[in-house]
Amino acid sequence: MKPLRKTITTPNRSTTFIQSWWAKAHLFLFTAILFSCEEDLNLLGFRGDDQRFKVYYEEIPVSSSIILLDSVRSMNYLSTETTRLLVGSYSDPLMGEVTAKGFSQIRPSDITSFIPGGSVFDSAILQLRFDFYNYGPDADDPTPFELSIHEITESLSLQNIYFSKSSATYNPTAIGSVATTIDQVLFDKELNDTDADSLIVVKIKLAQNYGQRLFDSIDPEDENFSNFNLFKERIKGLAIVPTVSETIAGISNTSNSSLTVYYHTGETVGTRTFLLTGVSFSNITSDRSSTELSGLTNYHEEFLPPLNRYVQSGIGIATKLDFSGFYDLIDEYPNVIINSAELLIDNVAEPGDFEYPIMGLIMLDEDNKFRKLTLTADKDSAEYVSFKNKIVMGNFLSNDAFSAPYAITDATTLLGLTYQKDNNKFVSYPTLFFQQLYALKEAKRYTDWALVPISPTPTKTVNRAVFNKDNIKLKVYYTRPNIPAN
Repeated sequence: MKPLRKTITTPNRSTTFIQSWWAKAHLFLFTAILFSCEEDLNLLGFRGDDQRFKVYYEEIPVSSSIILLDSVRSMNYLSTETTRLLVGSYSDPLMGEVTAKGFSQIRPSDITSFIPGGSVFDSAILQLRFDFYNYGPDADDPTPFELSIHEITESLSLQNIYFSKSSATYNPTAIGSVATTIDQVLFDKELNDTDADSLIVVKIKLAQNYGQRLFDSIDPEDENFSNFNLFKERIKGLAIVPTVSETIAGISNTSNSSLTVYYHTGETVGTRTFLLTGVSFSNITSDRSSTELSGLTNYHEEFLPPLNRYVQSGIGIATKLDFSGFYDLIDEYPNVIINSAELLIDNVAEPGDFEYPIMGLIMLDEDNKFRKLTLTADKDSAEYVSFKNKIVMGNFLSNDAFSAPYAITDATTLLGLTYQKDNNKFVSYPTLFFQQLYALKEAKRYTDWALVPISPTPTKTVNRAVFNKDNIKLKVYYTRPNIPAN
């Protein structure tokens, strides 16, 4: 074992020097000189009694109204978003009766293979796959869900955009029906389980005469079959109509939803498949006659319910926010720095049966329509660029604008008001957004914005939120010069 080494202590000569009386005298003299300077210590970053700048807080009530958008696109045509048909109905005590019907063209998956001569048609089966989206009053037990299938009688154009208010005429006589149930507990579990691959379908046998027509149409040498533009004029598509329902459910129009024609050739069974593709959309309506929204009937006209404000996806109900109060603040104190901004809706009732969406902001014009910043004109381009990545062009489609400017928090993230169940409020922190509104105040003022659902997919859902009109607030923390009284 090595012997223990004796600890050696080295005197700290500088410390010894400072502790001398001479050093103390010089230190006292330096301190006295420093604190006798006339320069305001605030300029050096020290806090003093006479501060040049102070941080202030302002809670600004945000005035609001309701507008009905003309109307939300429900057509399935973007591969980057959810493809879904909404079908069903439910009753909402605050928003009324909501009903959804699905419409879709069908298209042969194989236009080159022949059916052997002498083959005989057997049946036509429509399979619909649920994608687990469901909305309506919660139920612990499965609820009845019945559908009827009808043949569309009008041509649907691939050149048109179809909205939630769009519809298509169909033969009132059903060519098929099915009675099943919706297990909301299971659906909610599967919807939130991204790793699951569960498959729940319903199969509907269609009328023999309709199936025979499909079977007879299969001929690769006939252009009326091989050319879809001609085929869709003969076989116009299917309408999926709810007859008994307590919820609205999502049906995926992927390959797991299809129409299969069965036939046999001797002892051999054959099949041909038709896909739900081409034009497909959902017609979504609501009967608000017994609610506070009974007077909401005209598109883009402001409506002022006495108590609440509302948003709902699918239907196109939005709350218009007026940020004039923010501009009043910066007009009163023109030389300010916006330190922080918080947009919130407090004292929100718990969602109960109706799950709340995440809400975002879309710019409105003077007619309460989505602003058109198409980037096709120099003026629009300059206006868009002036926001310096504080807005992004979205595809929340309405009849009046192909795309509209959304408020964002950064280059890729939409500004979203999220419901916080622990304190019953919607909240977001749009500091950068309001800093840019302040920076643009001399060039142009943007007071009017629509509060709309942004998640889940607003064009393929019917989620809603309800809150008191007096609980919408903008909290601003700002720094301004502290001008002393004369």
